[in-house]
Amino acid sequence: MVLPEELRLVFEAFDRNAEVNRATLATLDMPSLNHADGVGGYNVGQHLADIVSFRREKVEAVAPAHAERVPDVTDGNAPTWLAVASIEELRAAFDAGDAAMRDAVLEAVVEGRRFEGTYESHPAHLIVHCIVHDAHHRGQILALLRQAGRSADERNRLEDETWSVWRR
Repeated sequence: MVLPEELRLVFEAFDRNAEVNRATLATLDMPSLNHADGVGGYNVGQHLADIVSFRREKVEAVAPAHAERVPDVTDGNAPTWLAVASIEELRAAFDAGDAAMRDAVLEAVVEGRRFEGTYESHPAHLIVHCIVHDAHHRGQILALLRQAGRSADERNRLEDETWSVWRR
């Protein structure tokens, strides 16, 4: 399917957002998912669960057939907790969610329809909402990693890798 001109910039931004997510995930290991603020807020894993769940839930609401391709990586008994065995499994869920979201938006735009009841002005606002949502949670994750003792060098390296994505 040919990408309509009106989606080029927003999809490019979404691809860059995915690069930032991959760079963030590349700095994590399974034990780091448990880093918490100690005062009742989400831990790193819960923030990641929310990011991935956002994709599945939003696509389910506007294009259920596309959502079926997105694995549910949360614990069914505790939906804010991840139920993954590896960071690679989590990365695959991000990729599947991104693909489903792109496909749902592209399909709606090509068909000339809106997402009734949500993102009614333009389907691409779903992508923009996802980028903003991800950025919010990544900020929380980075704060938790700093509190957990990540070195300044590690934090600066991740900042350099992620901010450079937006400056090209």
